[in-house]
Amino acid sequence: MRNEKIMLTLCLMIMSASSFAIVNFSTSTGALVMRDVVVDDTTVYDSVTLQLNLANGTFTILDATLKDTSFSKNVIDSVAENGLKVDFYGCALTGKNQITCMTKIVAINDNLLMHVNILQIPNVNGGSRLWDNLSNEYSPSTAVALDKTSTANLQFNLIQGIPVEVKFIYNSIKSNAESISIFQPQFYFNCGYNIYSCTFLNGNFTDIDF
Repeated sequence: MRNEKIMLTLCLMIMSASSFAIVNFSTSTGALVMRDVVVDDTTVYDSVTLQLNLANGTFTILDATLKDTSFSKNVIDSVAENGLKVDFYGCALTGKNQITCMTKIVAINDNLLMHVNILQIPNVNGGSRLWDNLSNEYSPSTAVALDKTSTANLQFNLIQGIPVEVKFIYNSIKSNAESISIFQPQFYFNCGYNIYSCTFLNGNFTDIDF
């Protein structure tokens, strides 16, 4: 039993697994099956099956299935207000305890100087927040659009009628989270002298698998 525990611990450390929706181990066959395994913080596997040899402390990888981290090609949900449309394409596990959510935005009537809001601003807005199915709340670490990346306020020119892909990256997702309850990307534009005069658009997308 001691060797078995040591072997399981070593396997989990080597594979650098970030979260396990399901972990199965059969003492009769020595097969260990793990779900949602992240290797080197970047490569995500939907499942990994190891053959453990408890006698000599070795293992063999029987199967490793890469996780599909692509986004839907079809719009899942949309919101449009004040001349801006936001299309939502889903969220995916893209790294160790990391989720990325993708939107595409388009200016309907005019060119817009667009701001993608990341941080919460007291007395103004709540930022681009996300909640998992366990009610844990997260703020994005970064937002990405065109050739720009920001950790606070991503700004770029949005040309009328031309969609721009905007991704929100969330880190430190709890390992026991299984889905996203709410994703609320926030954008603002038409600003005057200060942020209090801007027009805000808040997405509110719910019940999202990753």
